[in-house]
Amino acid sequence: MEPWEAPVRLLPLPLPPVHGEVFGWYLHRLAAANHVTSGQLAKTLTPFKNALIGKRTDTLWRWTPMVLPRLALLTGLTHETLRMLLPAISRIEARTGGEVIRYRRRLYVACSHCMHRRGITEPVLAHRPADLQLCRRHGIWLDGNRQYRVSHLPELATAQHRHRRIARRFPDTLEAATKEAQHMVRSWLLNKKQPHLLSRWNDRLAQLPPKEAAYENIIRRRVDEREFIATYPEFVTMLGMVADPTWRARRAPRQWVNLSQHRRTIHAAYAEAERRLNVPSLRENRHSRTFFNDALFRWTDSLGRSLMLVMSPEDHNALRDDSQWN
Repeated sequence: MEPWEAPVRLLPLPLPPVHGEVFGWYLHRLAAANHVTSGQLAKTLTPFKNALIGKRTDTLWRWTPMVLPRLALLTGLTHETLRMLLPAISRIEARTGGEVIRYRRRLYVACSHCMHRRGITEPVLAHRPADLQLCRRHGIWLDGNRQYRVSHLPELATAQHRHRRIARRFPDTLEAATKEAQHMVRSWLLNKKQPHLLSRWNDRLAQLPPKEAAYENIIRRRVDEREFIATYPEFVTMLGMVADPTWRARRAPRQWVNLSQHRRTIHAAYAEAERRLNVPSLRENRHSRTFFNDALFRWTDSLGRSLMLVMSPEDHNALRDDSQWN
């Protein structure tokens, strides 16, 4: 009789998984608590020999749906609970049903304070929803390999609350809009041509702790981790605009438009962004040729229609002229 054919008994220490936990990570934690190897547990769950599973393993391509009932017997948890807590289980079942599975791996280390409350002293690797950036209970930033304490910056918690509302309202455009909003905010940060925003961001950067515990062997370091924390509220503000299908529909259409119509579209986009960000102007360099490289201008005119419409130096001036923008 093969191990996966033998009757399954409840483990002495049937630890429940953390919500969204990577399957391999959970199996290693469960094995360590019960003084067996992860390979021994895997062989009782899946019908193939020489089952090896790493801590970051989560795709489980050779596994079958029989893992769910057998894992339920090992842990004493219901099928519904395991489906909810372990994303890999749902993917195994969906793949068996012939569904095309596409998912983006957003991994994070669960809040260490929350884990200590559950008696877990080691890091836990889990899947992160797109709108989860910090633990609001403990004020810990989670999106990175360092868990910064940011409870003294209440605007971050407010921004995450808004981020979740945006994710619920605009699920179809969220992924594309997230990339676009991140590009805008990072561009404004690096080119240093938005003094009103730079002042806010520098203030937040100065308030961030210089050092925090790092999980360098678990999570890849973001090169802009501290900068992303500082700009997060403004990122969420722009996300609410660029994810909105109404504003996306107002961008330069594919059919030919005249310069006057397109100028009004650009003005409306800037006016709305300035209102949402609560800044006097985002058009500090509208008289410069580099204004056409501004991230919001490029988003409004992603196909470069404005430059195709320009026929003369007067047309260039029309896109920048103060009297035409107001």
